[in-house]
Amino acid sequence: MTSKDWIELIIKIITFCTVSYFIFYKSWLKSLGNEMAKLTTREQLTKLEENVKKNFNEQLESYKSKLNEELSLKIEPLKSELSKNNITHQIQFSYLHQERGKVTLKLYKKLQELHSAMVSWTATLQRVIVDAEKEDEERAIRVNNAIQDFGNYYTNNKLFFSSEFCEFIDELFKSYWEKSWDFSYKKSRITNGEVTQEYFDTYTKEMREISNDVRDKLPEKIKELETKFRKLLNVVDEK
Repeated sequence: MTSKDWIELIIKIITFCTVSYFIFYKSWLKSLGNEMAKLTTREQLTKLEENVKKNFNEQLESYKSKLNEELSLKIEPLKSELSKNNITHQIQFSYLHQERGKVTLKLYKKLQELHSAMVSWTATLQRVIVDAEKEDEERAIRVNNAIQDFGNYYTNNKLFFSSEFCEFIDELFKSYWEKSWDFSYKKSRITNGEVTQEYFDTYTKEMREISNDVRDKLPEKIKELETKFRKLLNVVDEK
């Protein structure tokens, strides 16, 4: 039964009670008028009035009692239905909150991996352990995998977040993707010797700017997202 059905039922009950009361009261007045016409003395009128009032009050109390019983029979199922719906809603909300918490935690971990991979790949100075070329290729592969992993997981779970929340993540993910593509393009051109000295200087400068943005500016965006995540999960800061 929907909320609209409950409201209609309650209105019908109230209308029934009101109409029934006035019908009963009108019948009582008519009975009193008929008896008054038969009386000839004030004493008889007073006595009859007292008797009729007493009878009316007794019948009215009986009527109220029956009416209350009928109302209880009709209202109790409504209360039970409302209680069931409320419990169902709480269970559904609790389940959604738990699932959203799991998604949020997993998404945050993937974002941290993406950021870590980007910082490592775009760093101005790279430590060589054994093979510089192979290690640089591994860093590039790590970034590509992290971008793909984060993007796929986020796209498949966007329904857990509001439109405004998704706009913020979309913008953050776009920043990582664009900087990754731009850095990769310039790096490959330089590595393959496909640029003049002028372009070499320009690309090198722009790659340093990308490195600085990834290291210094994107963490501020991540902090904003962390605040949104905490609010979403009702995490309260300790005082």
